[in-house]
Amino acid sequence: METRGYTRYHSSRIGSRKLKRSSHACDVRRLHKPASHTPALLRKTIFRWTTTLAIVAGLALATYACIVFGYGFLEARAGQSDLRSLFSISGSGSVDPGYLAGEAAAMQADIDYLDPVGEISIPSIDVKWMIVEGSDDAALAKGPGHIMETQLPGAGGNFAVAGDRVLYGAPFLHLDEVGTGDRITVRMPYATFVYLVTDSFIVTPDDVSVLQPTGEETITLLTCDPPWDIKQRIVIRGRLDEVLPAGSPA
Repeated sequence: METRGYTRYHSSRIGSRKLKRSSHACDVRRLHKPASHTPALLRKTIFRWTTTLAIVAGLALATYACIVFGYGFLEARAGQSDLRSLFSISGSGSVDPGYLAGEAAAMQADIDYLDPVGEISIPSIDVKWMIVEGSDDAALAKGPGHIMETQLPGAGGNFAVAGDRVLYGAPFLHLDEVGTGDRITVRMPYATFVYLVTDSFIVTPDDVSVLQPTGEETITLLTCDPPWDIKQRIVIRGRLDEVLPAGSPA
């Protein structure tokens, strides 16, 4: 009777043992399956989140760059338009050195911060921009800026102009490509001045010697080198070669 009662639920002792072993094996697999796949799953999750964050960060950076460059370009374009509308030719047509010196001195005494100075043209790098008075951020947002501590063309000194290489339309982006013998033309209200490049070199931002008079009529152009780096400045120096009557194209 005990045997019948027992076998009613278990077909045999052998079957019982097999079932128990099978059940135990399943339990073991259930216990060990997650453990064997957890590291891989964790790695996949980390990779997925890292990739997502990298994509989001990249999109955010690209959006920010578009906003900054786009706004800077529009600001410079508006500034150039304002400067051109305010610029006018006032010269008599004379290129006499005494006349030019007098006109340069009068303009230097009368010009205000952010006023138009003239128009600079560098054909070798396809540059043609209005020059603004001043060289801080607000001035450079409008275009290349005359460093106010230096003299204007015609005064017999060193006319220094700084320009941005990345933002605000990047007027001096390719200034490092300007070579010896290239022409730089500056159209002022009283005359047009043509310079020939004589030298290019690198200085640190605190080297103000490049702004000092050179003993002759010169032009000095400055910008960051390389782009986005403010630790160095590239300097392009040119010597006056020719003076044309007021209104001559730059």
